[in-house]
Amino acid sequence: MTSLNVWYYRSDDPEGRGRPEVVRSVEELDAVLDHVLAHPQPHPSVLVVRERPEVGDGFPDHQVKIDASAVAAVGAVLCQGPADFAPDRVDGDADGGTWVTWNAAAGAATTDLFIDKATGTLFPSSAHLPLPVWREALRRLLRTGRRPDNVDWQDSEVY
Repeated sequence: MTSLNVWYYRSDDPEGRGRPEVVRSVEELDAVLDHVLAHPQPHPSVLVVRERPEVGDGFPDHQVKIDASAVAAVGAVLCQGPADFAPDRVDGDADGGTWVTWNAAAGAATTDLFIDKATGTLFPSSAHLPLPVWREALRRLLRTGRRPDNVDWQDSEVY
């Protein structure tokens, strides 16, 4: 199992001092996800795998953004990273990429889920997953340190 740094808004840290919460277990991850679902987030939460390489001045080589709605019972995930972050890919691109979840059964969006609230950039409705599937995808990220393989993905031009 890997560990994650998770940046998300907490009312007991209103200044958002830029310190992530370290998540080392499924129970800790579930507590963070429960909080995110119960408290509207001013920006999508960001997760990074602590054991993955860094690039440049200590920046992670990947990023995961999430948004979810407890009322609509859906969530979405964006993953960005190098090819080895998404080993289940079959398109042959060795450069990596940016992907959002894909749900072939998704209909029209019943709520807005954001990739970036500052710019108003939405996840496509086809990225909306039922919350149990969304949660399990994030648990797999914690367990494997890679893009979750229990969901399907579509390329994204935005991050």
